Amino acid sequence: MVKLNIVGTGPGSADYVTPLAHKTVSEAQIVIGAQRSLNLFKKDIHGETCTLTAKNLNELLKYAVESTKNGKNVAILSTGDPGFSGLLKSILNTKFIAPSEINIVTGVSAVQACAAKLCLNWDEMGLLTFHQGNISDAKKDQLIAYLKAGRNVILLPDAKTFTPKKIATYLIEEGFNPKTSVIICESLTLNDEKITKSSLERILTTDFGSLCVMVIKAKLEEEI
Repeated sequence: MVKLNIVGTGPGSADYVTPLAHKTVSEAQIVIGAQRSLNLFKKDIHGETCTLTAKNLNELLKYAVESTKNGKNVAILSTGDPGFSGLLKSILNTKFIAPSEINIVTGVSAVQACAAKLCLNWDEMGLLTFHQGNISDAKKDQLIAYLKAGRNVILLPDAKTFTPKKIATYLIEEGFNPKTSVIICESLTLNDEKITKSSLERILTTDFGSLCVMVIKAKLEEEI
């Protein structure tokens, strides 16, 4: 049975794309992905290319599933790792395809890259994503619960609706110390990578790029 390939493309740099990802894409008859993901595989793509956007997401996911079921080898490119704030959730939510019909080529997520850059033991941290407006009360409650339990948090903000400064505002309003330490990692693995060590109160007036990861320390440290 031909399976639909979902390929993790890593946090951004070509250095973080795995050999298996290159191999899978090179064998695909149809490759679907955002332009910046497609750019990572210019030398590997030999078949049809479809550029994925927010507007054509559902249309192209349906096309990918139909093509797979017709025997075509299809690769969908997902930034980071498909299973953490990646395209796997969107594909499963379509109900067009079962998990048993999917082959996932795992990738390095921005969360992993952030933990490595900051030398963090991330198996003890709270992990959250607010990407794509995924900002339910339950997730906000989980963020507060992690911090109150003494667990540092590493999360993916939403570039429009729940930015780092909005998260900082929310936590301060919920009673957290404004001097709580925060680290923002932007454009990880890319040439314009930037690490900002700050606090909740100091990022209230700061804007960050869309490609960022936020770390919030549970215990109050000396002001950075």
